Parts: sequence; structure tokens; C-alpha cells
Amino acid sequence: MPIESNIEDDARAVLKALAIRKNVIIAGSPGTGKSRLLNQVRELFKWDQGMTGSSPTGRIPIPPASGPIPTWFPSPDQTDSRRVFQTVFDQNTKYRDFMRGLVPRVSKPGEFEVTSGTFYRASLHARGDGHAALVIIDEINRGPAVAAFGSALVGLEADKRLLTNGDATETTQHFEILGDSGEHESFALPNDLYVLAAMNEADTSVEPLDVAFLRRFQLHRLEPQPGTLRAHLGLPLEAASLPESPASAADYYEALAQAFVKVNQQIVLGRGHAYQIGHGALMHTAADPSAVGAAQEYVADAWATLRGHIDEVFFGNTRAISDVLRAENSKSPYVLEEATFAGQTVRRITGPIRPTVGELYKLLTLIATE
Repeated sequence: MPIESNIEDDARAVLKALAIRKNVIIAGSPGTGKSRLLNQVRELFKWDQGMTGSSPTGRIPIPPASGPIPTWFPSPDQTDSRRVFQTVFDQNTKYRDFMRGLVPRVSKPGEFEVTSGTFYRASLHARGDGHAALVIIDEINRGPAVAAFGSALVGLEADKRLLTNGDATETTQHFEILGDSGEHESFALPNDLYVLAAMNEADTSVEPLDVAFLRRFQLHRLEPQPGTLRAHLGLPLEAASLPESPASAADYYEALAQAFVKVNQQIVLGRGHAYQIGHGALMHTAADPSAVGAAQEYVADAWATLRGHIDEVFFGNTRAISDVLRAENSKSPYVLEEATFAGQTVRRITGPIRPTVGELYKLLTLIATE
């Protein structure tokens, strides 16, 4: 079977978008598979390297790239050297780290040198005959992205690039950078340079990227996939009825899977799609998936993750958290209490920090069915 037919849909969509737009951002809630997709695209982009991908021993390993590069790929004719350059943005990321800038020369106090950042090195590589380069930026919204790209932003879009042979067009945008000796020189981005980034749109600890910056990228959004979680838990695709008392490991997993769906539904109503929690956040390995004890431990760990996400998403909104925990239902282990303090009504939720096995199953069933 040709290798092309084994490329997963999301990876295919991202590669096609890169071929057209040059710049793509993968956005999604935590646990929706952004890192996995980055790894897939990274290995597929190389193509000629014969790599097996991010999970060669997983259930769906990425097979080695072989045969001719598909015509819809980014730079399908550039086959001599296809390199990937990776970086992660944080609050300390600067233009000099990503493009070029002056830094002190460690070995010679009082002297300075010009840096060659990740994006600059990738650009130089992509200028070579038969070359193509992919820059992967994880957590792009955790750093000052606009400042990191700096003047390179004006030449980022596909129609602002040089041609593959290095010639400029009437729409090519040149900008100034520091040359090796510290002098200013004109620079333009090559045609065979691509940017793939990932971000969590709902992260409340970072500032959102501005519209002008995002306009230069095509967004590829990932959503939580309940079916993927169910398959991981060994459950059938269709939800089953939940017994009042669990009799098997599958009952615990079923309660977790159904509660996961309901929690996300309420998060969408209260905060929006971007604030959901992804299936991957609840996917880990159980010691013995068919054993009741292992299932109980698995579900307890997964609930701790879910509860932490609920508290973060609805921070300061006790009423919303109460609704998710069904705290006003007598069957819930949690209770919404109201009191008066300093002349104001104060609400708080009381209940177990770590629910017992019985409490947790009843809670998950209640969330799933009420």
C-alpha cells in the first residue's frame, strides 16, 4: 500500500495547508493531540529520512516515508535536504534568539557578536538548491511572538516570499536584519520555508495573539474526541447504560467516559469550546485494564485531572463549579453552602478532596446522567 494512504487526516490537512499558506497554527484544548500532530508532521515533512515518527511502538505507528513525495506536499520538488528546526517560545524569547541580534561575546569581554537564531538558520537552509525547511514552534503564545518575529512579519505570508530560485517578485517584502559583521542588510524569506506552531487558546496565564499576527497563519483546530478515549479504555463506540453499583472494570471506565462528555458540554456552555479538556489528558496506562482495582485507580487519577481543569476553567465562579459537581443534588458527595460574611452572601463547596471509590462512581454516574 502506498505510504500516502497511511497519512492521518489531521496530518494531511496540516501539510496541505502548509503547502498553500506557508504558515499554520495548530490550536486546541489541552490533551487534544497537538504535540502528537506536531510530531507526525515533523517526520512526514522530512520524507527522505526514513523515520518512523513519534510513536513507532504505538497502536498506530507512523510508517517510514518512502517513494516519491506527493504533489500536494510542501515543496514536493525539493528533495535534496528537507530539514526541521524546532523551538519553544517562553516569556524570555527575543528577536535575537529567533532571527538575529547582538549579544556579548563570552570569550572576549567588551566585544559583541551577531546571533543566528532558529528562524534565520532555517531561512538560510531553505534558500539552498533542492532544500526545504520547516520551523516548528511549540507554545507560540507563551512568548512575545510578535516581538520574536519582529520585522520578519512583513514577509511571512506566501505572496511576500522570494521565488524558489531566489528571485524577488513585485509583492516580495524585504526587511532589514543585522549582517554577520553587524551592518544592516536587506533580507527576504524564501519560498521553501514553512512555519508550524501550536498553542492552547484557553490558557489563562498568557495573552492572546493579536489579530494581525494570526491573519498570517491558517488555524487548524483540534477538538476533544470521546471516541478516542472510549477506544483507549476498551469500550464500544456507543455509550452503555450505567448500573447503580459497578460490577466490573468496564463500568468504572464507562462512567468516566460519559462524565467526560458531560463536563465538556457544560464547559462549552459556561466558557466556550476553547476551554474544554481533551481526551488525551485522561489517557494513561492502567496496570491491568481488566482488573477492578486498577480501573478504580485509573478513574481516580483521571478524576483528579478533570477536577483540576474544572476548578481552573471556572476559577472564582462557585456556582458554575457547583453545577458541574451537581452539588445541589442530594446524591452528590459535594454540597453548596451559603453564608453571610461582611454583609455579603458567600458560597463555598464542601465535600471530599479525594472521593472514595463508591463516592466517585456515584458522582461520575450523576454527572453523566443528570
